Amino acid sequence: MKTHLFAFLTVVLTGANAALAPFIKPCKLNDKECVKSSATAAIPFIVPGIPALDIPPSEPLYIKQATSDQGEMKLTFNDMNIYGLSQSTFNNVEMDEAKSVIRIELETPLFANGTYKLEGKILFIPAEGEGNIEIKTDKVKVFIDVKYTTITDKKGDKYWKLISYDYKYDLIKKVYFMPENLFGGDATRAKPLLELFDQSWKELITELGAPIIKDVVKIAIERVKKFFLAVSISELVQS
Repeated sequence: MKTHLFAFLTVVLTGANAALAPFIKPCKLNDKECVKSSATAAIPFIVPGIPALDIPPSEPLYIKQATSDQGEMKLTFNDMNIYGLSQSTFNNVEMDEAKSVIRIELETPLFANGTYKLEGKILFIPAEGEGNIEIKTDKVKVFIDVKYTTITDKKGDKYWKLISYDYKYDLIKKVYFMPENLFGGDATRAKPLLELFDQSWKELITELGAPIIKDVVKIAIERVKKFFLAVSISELVQS
């Protein structure tokens, strides 16, 4: 779901770091508009990756495997490449220092391709296939709450340590779910399933695409956590 989410959260939470990220406009953490605009403006700089911050290139974002198991239906995605996050924008960035929580709302287009394996039933309709797949939408809205704590090293420098997170997402624009080779290429058998994807896209894709979003957020949090353990708060926040 760029600076992908790694970059998003890095910029959102840093506020300013002239030494390591000169492209970031210095902001006070309580200046939401400044932080939001600075985060969005930094996206084109972070997409290629920043070795000094240990941030790898962000587009495409690679997911080796993600699985959705809905009981009667099992869908596995493999070798997925995620594009579009370089076009993301922030709707809201808020740091609640009293509760040690960072709240983020962003919108991004999304294009993913890779391979899939599908077997079982979706809403009582037989579902079977294996091959290439593409998923595309013009807008996904993502909400992330990150809980953090402050730690101090032996030299007295303070750092943020991310300890937990929650997220949710909403599919704002239609999602095109395009699996090839359904039922071994039998167009007649595939037709009811493709019509279901087209007509009930939001309900179905919210569930079927959940493992991809989950992994994107997980990877983002892991990388941002590493970043904050390496860079002290004094380097991140405008006094």
